[in-house]
Amino acid sequence: QGEKERKLYAVLDSFAQNNGQLGLSDARYANCVKLFLTGVSPLEYQAHRGFAFAGRHLRGVGPRVAAQMQSLDELRHVQTQVHTISHYNKYFDGISEFRHMHDRVWYLSVPKSFFDDARSAGPFEFMIAIGFAFEYVLTNLLFVPFMSGAAYNGDLATVTFGFSAQSDESRHMTLGIEMLKFLLEQHPDNLPIVQKWIDKWFWRGYR
Repeated sequence: QGEKERKLYAVLDSFAQNNGQLGLSDARYANCVKLFLTGVSPLEYQAHRGFAFAGRHLRGVGPRVAAQMQSLDELRHVQTQVHTISHYNKYFDGISEFRHMHDRVWYLSVPKSFFDDARSAGPFEFMIAIGFAFEYVLTNLLFVPFMSGAAYNGDLATVTFGFSAQSDESRHMTLGIEMLKFLLEQHPDNLPIVQKWIDKWFWRGYR
């Protein structure tokens, strides 16, 4: 993680020193960055809090440590996203109010409700919702196309933080699939419960 941090902040410093915002293909691209900051970064923070809670209350060293490590990863993601996009706050309006807008913009109600409901569920359902349904399916569909679009528009700083975060996702996926296997191996009666959770959260993610 330390090596990734050094590479990331080297790119951010270079981007800022060379006035990287002037190299954007279109100033309207800044609106896409606002969408990401208001729609995705607060979800990373929600995931951080959810995994910290799960790590505190799950029994057994393995799941507790795994949940705490993922909690730290999610906190790092939101911090690097805010640090990266803060450069644009000097030149474009509306970026500093992302937390305020997250609670008030109607189109963010869907991702916000996804994490609100996941965090208010039990720890095992939370692990299936976020660790499996969200991490396994949705993060790749979100991060890879967005970072490709950022590269196309000349935003190398956003590309760097995106792929820095994406490299953590394989570890997060492993936690999700292992939690799924653990629940299914404990008792046959868990199968319909887990299937119901998967059907529910995959559909929520599809929305």
